[in-house]
Amino acid sequence: MQMTKKVNTLVEKQEITKEKPVAAKKKNFSGRFFMDVLGGDFLAYNWVRRQINYVFFLAAVALIYIGNSYYAEDMSRKIDDLNRELKELYYEYIFAKSELMQRTKQSTIASKLSKSGLKESVEPVRKIIIREEDRK
Repeated sequence: MQMTKKVNTLVEKQEITKEKPVAAKKKNFSGRFFMDVLGGDFLAYNWVRRQINYVFFLAAVALIYIGNSYYAEDMSRKIDDLNRELKELYYEYIFAKSELMQRTKQSTIASKLSKSGLKESVEPVRKIIIREEDRK
């Protein structure tokens, strides 16, 4: 009789272990892990302690990447502003150059001087040569 009881107890134990659902175990583990993360208890795990340097390295690289993108965007804006200012200065240069050319034309100068009473010379220009003998 004792043998049959042992066999029956083994069969009963096997049936009990089969009745536990596997999905509930996974749900319980993921729920427990989620609560550990929210509570900060996951930091006590050994695999987290081993990887903490790597996590800090990744965080530092992410911060450098974000800072670099902000810096590049700022430089791009500055370059656009400087290009716009350069175009404005170039247009101002062209305007000033054309106005100077217009004001320094011989006909414009002659008309302005005729109002003040000065007239344009009609005789060609002559070169005056002084000899050394005449200086003394």
